[in-house]
Amino acid sequence: MTGQDGPPVVNELTLTEVEGGTLLSLLMTFPEGARETVLGTGMADGMEASYARLESEVLTAA
Repeated sequence: MTGQDGPPVVNELTLTEVEGGTLLSLLMTFPEGARETVLGTGMADGMEASYARLESEVLTAA
């Protein structure tokens, strides 16, 4: 994470064409022990809300 000491988090974003649209997949690989810390921040809930909002905006524009 930006501004944090220690090994970096590796993010792999994949866009896959599927029938009727595009599937976005994000794989986040955390250093040992960091996953629980990050989950404790509420980041997962914020990301889920952001992706739901993005989906809504994309579908509205289509």
